Amino acid sequence: MLSIYKIGGVALILISIAISISSYKKFDTIQNGKIVVVNVIDVPISCELSNRTIKSYFRFSYDGKEHTKNIKGKYCDVLKKEKQIKLKTNSDNSVFVFLDENLMMQYITIISLLGIGSFFLIKKNKK
Repeated sequence: MLSIYKIGGVALILISIAISISSYKKFDTIQNGKIVVVNVIDVPISCELSNRTIKSYFRFSYDGKEHTKNIKGKYCDVLKKEKQIKLKTNSDNSVFVFLDENLMMQYITIISLLGIGSFFLIKKNKK
């Protein structure tokens, strides 16, 4: 019989694996990406309001293609003033990151979910 702890533990571990996989391209871009200059097309008026629930994206062009990127609050002033900014991109130009962007919160989330999921599985096995 499956207990709520076992189901919850497996679910949390699977979620942490999914987050890890989705963050890998961004991590690789941060570590090995090339610095490029992109043309800022549009910055939303609600730029400063970007938070966990309200995501603001700016539009930019690079290599003849239009892209969007989530705005972190600290970049609003720069994006509104500059027509071109430097970003890092991966080899196929599908992922763009700010030069000083990091994944600390993703790392903390992954480790926390793995830890809690493992705890639930161990707790279940001890009973």
